[in-house]
Amino acid sequence: MKFIISQILGAIGYFLLAFSYFKKEKREILFIQIIAYIGFTTHYILLEAVTGTACNVLGFIALILIYFFSKDEKKKKILVLILIPLLILMSFLSYENIFSLFPVIACLLTFNSFLSKEESKIRFIGIISAVCWLIYAIIHGSYSAIIFEVVTVVATTIAYVKYKKVNAS
Repeated sequence: MKFIISQILGAIGYFLLAFSYFKKEKREILFIQIIAYIGFTTHYILLEAVTGTACNVLGFIALILIYFFSKDEKKKKILVLILIPLLILMSFLSYENIFSLFPVIACLLTFNSFLSKEESKIRFIGIISAVCWLIYAIIHGSYSAIIFEVVTVVATTIAYVKYKKVNAS
């Protein structure tokens, strides 16, 4: 039963994340993503995936801080400078096996993308991040994450290639 609840919460979280991108206002997007991260975190807690849980808790905290300080670029940089050492510390404390490095890599890249204004770079980071989470999801039996990350890898790769061609012209 715990496994089924976990998959449902993961699916709800991923649905909310995808839904958030259809909103027009940045604050609406961030608010929905904060709720989605509650689902992700609970999902990985129920799967007993320690590193995935820790990464999602840090992502949740980052989203809340960005929600409140999104207009201040200096505070965003400070946030990233605080989150990266926390993530590295957390990776040592929550180390499960070699596969637990994948969500850490994904989070490091994602935190760095907060500072980028280049859409191409953000999309490329999104591809790598999704592949890292996909590997972790396969190891931990997160079927909702597997489905979502495959869709994310495909969609983001298509967008990356499309906009690379447009910008090359």
